[in-house]
Amino acid sequence: MASVFVLLLLLDLALVIIALVDCLRFKEDEIRTAPWAAWMFAILLVSPFGAIAWFVKGRPVPKVALRPRPVFVAPDDNPDFLKSLSAAIRDRDDNR
Repeated sequence: MASVFVLLLLLDLALVIIALVDCLRFKEDEIRTAPWAAWMFAILLVSPFGAIAWFVKGRPVPKVALRPRPVFVAPDDNPDFLKSLSAAIRDRDDNR
């Protein structure tokens, strides 16, 4: 039973250290919902809930460059498809 408590204590300590290092990496104007010092106190004093809250609500959202998605045109709106379809129908009718 003692080994379970030691394991939980080590997991809590690892989570707190990771959250502190992660919080130190960002500038104060990048951090969401609270100032930098408030997050440091929350991570240290309200363990492990402060560290979990940092990852959920405090950590800055990474900026992702989105590529423009290709525009798909339905076959009944595509003029090239409609021309090829009418040509195929004409060829079929001519062969009869």
